[in-house]
Amino acid sequence: MGLRRLHHFVTLIEQGSFARAADALHLSQPALSRSIQALEADYGCALVDRSYGKAGTTAAGTMVLARARRMLREGRELRRELQLLQDIEIGSLRLGFGPFAAAFLLEPVLAALVTRHPRLGIDLEIADTQSMVQALEAERLDVFIGESQSLAGQPHLHIDRLPALQTGFFVRAGHPLAGRRAVALTELAGFPVAGPRLPARVQAFFAAQLQAEADARGGPAAAPEALLTVTCDDMHALRTLMQATDTVVLVPRSMMAGACAAGEAAALPLRPATELRAPYGAVWLAGRTLSPAARAFVALVHEVLPEA
Repeated sequence: MGLRRLHHFVTLIEQGSFARAADALHLSQPALSRSIQALEADYGCALVDRSYGKAGTTAAGTMVLARARRMLREGRELRRELQLLQDIEIGSLRLGFGPFAAAFLLEPVLAALVTRHPRLGIDLEIADTQSMVQALEAERLDVFIGESQSLAGQPHLHIDRLPALQTGFFVRAGHPLAGRRAVALTELAGFPVAGPRLPARVQAFFAAQLQAEADARGGPAAAPEALLTVTCDDMHALRTLMQATDTVVLVPRSMMAGACAAGEAAALPLRPATELRAPYGAVWLAGRTLSPAARAFVALVHEVLPEA
């Protein structure tokens, strides 16, 4: 029987007449009529009710219609998945990275992808988490790596959890705060402080910390926006800014490990001790099958992370 005749039957019922269905299927009416008759002969019963001048379904036809639609949908998904098998070599991949993730994951993951799959087309963007969620929902992205805690409770998103990213405040060697054994968060306010766009929960956390320190000193209330004076999502630009000025920067610790080891930069030990961990994940639309290329990308992220 095949799916072709079922497709003809579903189209006939949806269009409501042989003339409109034949036009939609680019068939002649006699050819469509023969196809429906052959389908009814295969099942041994009438499927189409031709009464009242409109093509409807008999009781048996209603049952077949529901099953036919499922079979056709599964057939389309099967063709899609078979096509996806080729995508890792000849297809394209639309990726997103949050600023922190791009700072330490983008270069090794991109290099591995290009080396292993040189014909794969890659379209990449770096943006904040909410912008990437919007791009994902609009199907402009296949998958992105970004801060994940703010996405909890959104069932339309699938989050593949990654190890939390350690971040910290850093200054250049020779900075007035470098070498200090303890630095209060409010002391950063004496210098420019630069970092990426922060999720609302992180902004609220810093605001609460600043307020608590101000209260402990008996000083004035802290302004919630007082921490960051420069907002920039380019981690390398932040590093350059730190090296050239007295700016304090909030960046991934892994990004600064080499500079600290070489004596070019110093991490600021906040007191009270504050653990700055950013939950991260690979995010895609729930219920959507990832292409082999996208699966290879996510696997590479997990592969690279232990070295990050």
